[in-house]
Amino acid sequence: MSGHLEIEGIRIPDDPAIITPKIRRSIEAGRYEREERAGTGKFLKPGDRVIELGAGIGFVSSYISKVLGVRDVMCVEADPQLCAFIARVHRENGIEGAEIRNLVALNDGGTPGAVPFYVREPFWSSSLDPDEEYVRRVDVPCERLSALVRKFRANVLIVDIEGGERDLFSPADLSGIDRIFLEIHTRKIRRIGIRKCFDALSAAGFAYDQQVSRGGSVLFRRIPRWQLKEEARAGG
Repeated sequence: MSGHLEIEGIRIPDDPAIITPKIRRSIEAGRYEREERAGTGKFLKPGDRVIELGAGIGFVSSYISKVLGVRDVMCVEADPQLCAFIARVHRENGIEGAEIRNLVALNDGGTPGAVPFYVREPFWSSSLDPDEEYVRRVDVPCERLSALVRKFRANVLIVDIEGGERDLFSPADLSGIDRIFLEIHTRKIRRIGIRKCFDALSAAGFAYDQQVSRGGSVLFRRIPRWQLKEEARAGG
């Protein structure tokens, strides 16, 4: 390992075991997680309590904490090697108190326990899908998303889980959540999976926010109760 990389004031250990040449080039060019940086700055507030599903190398959690002032963050990551790296990134940036959980989040139809997770190179292609070639399989603890939300008292979800979004919200009790920033992986879930995500979140009382959404990074906001009541009175 040699030194550190830096983007938007976030220092990242330049560890070749994690930071591939492609990631390094993206960081050095200022492109890394560009949509996430642009999007989160438009809807996050310092008092938010954020659960990040698919925390990767810990850049997004570091960015929203150090740059946007969000202090209450739970990082959920299935790859145990990345969990260790996230902790290093947080230490390097003086981030204290962020919770890191080596977990897979389930919908409310899932059974807590453990599930197989398939680690691939590069790391962002790792997933629960066994059909593509993988480097190794690890058994990862799993917990229902609704339980995580309840325990952490989260009000915001940031989700980037390589196709796992297809079934995450159906069914799911999202009580307490008012914003969901979702990375949609069309290649994995196809159009039918996109419809499933949108339908589930619509049924849970969320609407697409076109002002923040960009490309595959989509923001959903909870529809205010007064609007729902007004619509019901109008017979809509």
